[in-house]
Amino acid sequence: MTRVGVVSVDDDTTEAMGLAMQRAGCDKSIAPGARVVVKPNWNACGIPGSTSMAVVEAACRWAHDCGAREVIVGEGPVPVGAERVAAFLKELDAVDRLKAVGARFVCFDDHEHVLFRDQADLPPEVGVARLALEADLLINLPLLKVHSCCMVTLAVKNLKGCLRPQDKMAFHRVGLLPAIVALNRIVRPHINVIDAVDAMQGDHNRGDLVHLGLLIASADPVAADAVACGQIGLPPTDVPLLRMATKAGVGEHRLDKLDIVGERPAPQRFEFPHERLHRLYPDLEIHDEAACSACSAALMDGLYIAGGGRKVRCVAMGKQAVPPPGALVLGQCQRDNWSTHPHVPGCPPSGHAIAKALCTPPDEAD
Repeated sequence: MTRVGVVSVDDDTTEAMGLAMQRAGCDKSIAPGARVVVKPNWNACGIPGSTSMAVVEAACRWAHDCGAREVIVGEGPVPVGAERVAAFLKELDAVDRLKAVGARFVCFDDHEHVLFRDQADLPPEVGVARLALEADLLINLPLLKVHSCCMVTLAVKNLKGCLRPQDKMAFHRVGLLPAIVALNRIVRPHINVIDAVDAMQGDHNRGDLVHLGLLIASADPVAADAVACGQIGLPPTDVPLLRMATKAGVGEHRLDKLDIVGERPAPQRFEFPHERLHRLYPDLEIHDEAACSACSAALMDGLYIAGGGRKVRCVAMGKQAVPPPGALVLGQCQRDNWSTHPHVPGCPPSGHAIAKALCTPPDEAD
């Protein structure tokens, strides 16, 4: 049976990391002199929604202690621009803290990508970070978060950060879930450790942190995700991405097929993005059929920026949404309705542009 190690984290994250690797059966994975690439979820959108520095440092220390010759922390953040990425890394104090544990950061966007063409369920051409593909050992290190399209964003989805910037949005256009599964057939992490110390509910960027105090580790990304889902009150069999990944042979999501070693704290029921939207904005009518997570996140940003100045009561986004008369339509997918509705262009539109439109009374909009 596939093993998944679960460890409670107290003050010593490094010790917890080593125990998680042992419980997952991954403690002998690194050959002496290996090049190890650690892939966190550092999206450049916000520190709270990113894999914690403490967990990344612990993974780097563990790799060195096991005999790694070189440890690289690699990520391809959300395409927000070089200045914002630099500011994010500075806020993390990533360069100095990684140097202190014998590692260095590499932005995948600035390095070579291997091209894959005409692969099933993928865009016609995608580029995947060569460092991730050719590492002697790849450690996949996501933060436990909920997600508007995938329900959760964990180990299986975290590999999307290995893509070229232009390919990230292309995944949404061809079908996000099948494309993520197909990517997992190309990029195969050797170890997956989910940072569930302080997990995020409500949204994957502006959500609330919930202390679970756990690391969840496995050689199988689907199995690690399944156990993480169970800890937030979400049956993994209810997650389409995990069912699809299991069917494709990427891993195993059925808990009764897993050997779960370690602590099993009582699950905490997390709030999901659609629930958060209804709770915070009960008067807002949202039509979001087939909307991608980029537009969903942009809407959340716009609502946050708009604050109490919002005048709009109905928005529509996504390829299949049919906007009622007067609705504010968002993004390129709604282009056919721009001539008849107030709209915000972009793929995705910016949060600030959405906020401005939300604060414009419908009868005054263009």
